[in-house]
Amino acid sequence: MSALSIVVGLLIYGLLAVYVERKLAAWIQDRQGPMETGPYGLLQTFADILKLLRKTESIPSTAIKRTFLFAPVLALLSVMGTLSWLPFSEPHVDNEYALWLGVSVLTLEAVALFLGGWSSGSKYALLGAYRLLTLLLAYELLLGLLLLTVLAHYGTFSLRNIIDQQATIWGIGQSPFLLVAGGLWMTAGLMIAHRAPFDLPETESELVAGALTEYSGFRFALFMLAEYIVMFLQATWITYVFLGGEIMVFVPLLVVSQMIFRWAWPRWRPDQVLTLAWSGGIPLAFGLWVGELLWMRL
Repeated sequence: MSALSIVVGLLIYGLLAVYVERKLAAWIQDRQGPMETGPYGLLQTFADILKLLRKTESIPSTAIKRTFLFAPVLALLSVMGTLSWLPFSEPHVDNEYALWLGVSVLTLEAVALFLGGWSSGSKYALLGAYRLLTLLLAYELLLGLLLLTVLAHYGTFSLRNIIDQQATIWGIGQSPFLLVAGGLWMTAGLMIAHRAPFDLPETESELVAGALTEYSGFRFALFMLAEYIVMFLQATWITYVFLGGEIMVFVPLLVVSQMIFRWAWPRWRPDQVLTLAWSGGIPLAFGLWVGELLWMRL
């Protein structure tokens, strides 16, 4: 699969994902969702994209201009660069550290969002950026411990080798600790994608739009596209590591499940999210790592 086809595919995926999430949100809230533009509202997302492209971008006079303009580009570049370590992409980089490198590069997306909020010159955006920074420290440590659990089980971060080791049985069936790690990774994935109920950088009910308050037009669309690609990446990694690599089946299901979870679960307060990560998720991930080491040894 060429790089160009992957980029086009991700753009199409972004359009479809936005439409599907709107319909899911409407279904959960007992309403119809987009219906006016095109049959069943299918063209509504295209209309919104055209509106964003035509919209005049405003740059706050108090913003750090170069950083403010570059942050959305960095967000998209980071998620696109992460695709290089997926086995189905060409060109791809498949080595013993592919999964670890992909997860590490994806951290730049959060850094870009922080830079965008910090450079906006707005107190709402700055508060959203600092909330992201506190959450980033928590979920990166959580994900690092989950990666150690994966390494303890498979002995490699190569996604191709991981898939080969699931030829007869999926990863979640090979170890009880890996089963729990899969569910915990799914929860961490919601934090990494900055989506409700863990959307600390945005929290639109408190901070207008959080770190993205001052963004509009095309650059706002770049941040949104990056968020949906992060959802795709998390679903892909979970499928490769825990579900035997059946991406055509499980990636759409996992992406939809992230959407449903957002609209079916109330948003948590910042202190609740951090308590969940530091007092619950990180100790549990450490226990899974130690348990997996003992499981593989005994």
